[in-house]
Amino acid sequence: MTGGTEKRAAARSATDRELSHAVIALLDRLRDDYGVGPRSHEIRAVSLGTQMAFLDEATELALATLPELGPEQQRALGRLILDLQNVRMRIRTAHPGPGHAVSPSEFASAIRRLRGSESVAGLRKRICIEAANAAQLDRILLSEVDNGTWTALELYSETRSEEVLSSVQAIPLDFESAESQAWETRSAILAGPAAGIRPSDKAVQMLAADSYVVAPITLSTGVIGLVHGSRSSSHPVDEVVRDVLGAFALGFGTLFERAMLADRLNEQKNLIVQRLQQQARDAEVLEHADVSFVDENSAQQVSSLPGTSHGDLNPIALKSLTTREREVFGLLIRGASNSEIADELVISIFTVKTHVKKILRKLGAMNRSEAIYRYLGMTDER
Repeated sequence: MTGGTEKRAAARSATDRELSHAVIALLDRLRDDYGVGPRSHEIRAVSLGTQMAFLDEATELALATLPELGPEQQRALGRLILDLQNVRMRIRTAHPGPGHAVSPSEFASAIRRLRGSESVAGLRKRICIEAANAAQLDRILLSEVDNGTWTALELYSETRSEEVLSSVQAIPLDFESAESQAWETRSAILAGPAAGIRPSDKAVQMLAADSYVVAPITLSTGVIGLVHGSRSSSHPVDEVVRDVLGAFALGFGTLFERAMLADRLNEQKNLIVQRLQQQARDAEVLEHADVSFVDENSAQQVSSLPGTSHGDLNPIALKSLTTREREVFGLLIRGASNSEIADELVISIFTVKTHVKKILRKLGAMNRSEAIYRYLGMTDER
C-alpha cells in the first residue's frame, strides 16, 4: 500500500469515526430530551450503514412526537431533526453508491411494525419476515437456545420449508461453531469460508447456503435465541448484513422482553380480576345467607313447642307484627331459610329479608337466634 493510499484510508477512517460520534451524540440528545430513539449501547459497535437506519428510525419517532410538544419544544426538536438529516446526508456523501445494500427506511419500518406486536406470540410470528425484509435476506431461521443447545423454531423462505424443520432436533453449541461464538460474545457473527468461521452443517442445510449471519437474541437474563440469515450464492452476506441483523436481533430482544413482561402483567391482571369476581360472588352469597346460632336440633325443638306454627302465634306478645310478619316469623323459628320462606309464602327473597329486618327491629333482637330466644320467653309467660 502506497503512502498516498494509506493517508486516504486513514482520513476516511477518521471521517467515519467523526460521523459515528456525531450520530451517537445526536441520538443521545434525542433520547435524553424527548425520550425517544435508540440507546447509545445499541449503535456504538455497528457500521455507519446500520447507524443510518437508526437515524431514519429516530427521525420518524421525532416527527411523531412533534404534535405533543409546546411551541418552544417543537422548534428545538425541529432543529434536532434537521441535524439528524444533515448527518445522514454526510454519511451518504462519504459512502456513495450501492455499497450499503440495506435500506435504512425499511429497517426502521420493520422495527416499527414489530413494536406494534403486543404479545410474545405476535413478535415470534413477525420476526422472520421482518428480518428478511430489513436485511434483504432470502432465508431467516429463528431458533431457541437452552441448556447448551439451539433448536430451530421457524424458517422463513420463499419455498416451502416445513419438511426441513420437521426433522430438526436440539443441536449442541459446538465450541468452534458460529452459533457458539454468537452465544458467547453476544454479537452477530459472519460464518463461512471467506469469514474464517466454521458454519454449522445443520444451519447450512436449512439456510441453503454455505455462508450466513447468525445473531443472538439477548435479554437481561442472557441469550435466549438465535436469528440466522442467508442469501443466494450470487449475493452473499457481508459485514453490513451482519451489523443489520445484529441490530435487528438486539431490537427484537428488547421488544421481546417488553412483550414478555406485558404478557405476565396481563396474566396477573386477569388472575386478580378473577379473584375479585369470585370474592364478589362470595360476598353476594354471604349477603343472602341465613346466619343463625340455632342448630338443626334446636330448630326442631323450637318447632315442636306450642304456638310455633305461623297460624298459632301469641297475638298478645307479638301484636306489633303484621300478619305477613307473623307468618315469616313462624317459619323462621322453625329453622326455615330465607329462600325456603320465600318459596313457602310465594314472595321474593328480598321481601323476606325486609320482613326479617322489621321483625328483628320490633322484637329488639340483634339476630335470628335472639329473636327466637325472645319468642321462647314470650311463650313461657302465657
